Amino acid sequence: MEKIVNNYLDIIELKKILRTGWLEVGIPNEKVESVMDHIGGTVILSMLVNNYIDENLDMSKVYEMIAINEFKKLVNQKEISINDNDDYLESNVVEFINKLPGNDKILALYNEIKEGNTKEAKFVKMITKLESDVQAKAYEKSGDFTLENAKKDIENYPENLKEKLSNINKASDGWLEYDKEYYNDFFNKLSDEVKKL
Repeated sequence: MEKIVNNYLDIIELKKILRTGWLEVGIPNEKVESVMDHIGGTVILSMLVNNYIDENLDMSKVYEMIAINEFKKLVNQKEISINDNDDYLESNVVEFINKLPGNDKILALYNEIKEGNTKEAKFVKMITKLESDVQAKAYEKSGDFTLENAKKDIENYPENLKEKLSNINKASDGWLEYDKEYYNDFFNKLSDEVKKL
């Protein structure tokens, strides 16, 4: 029992870790969501989306994968893609997971996310991106994500997108367009709905 409590105390540090991508586009510190906020938002969004798709997803597995996907922030505390080939980060994530009860199952889910071949892993990748896109729109609507800062952010985008996005009219448009490459048809339609807001 003590181990469960101690592991949970380690994991809830995610409440204190801010999503650095928002800081980089000028969202004030006091308004930036934490990694734990992102996990909660992604779980809720995935529950809503699942009610509209016919994928027969194992949602218990999806919810676990959403949380596990963010464990890398505990060992590095930066926004890093789970697909980055950073051996140091990877070994630290695995080391952290190995301290958890049920570590074999958690490690298998972590590897499934990285491989991205199952319908649940693909869904988690898309729903995580979509939650960030919705959050970008929310920050834009509140006036915290400005068009000026969005245009500066686009300077970091791949060359093929820079020109395409040079004339965006709304701050969130760059994020929405950038993430389209990750989406299937259903998620592209959802992304289009976010863009209309």
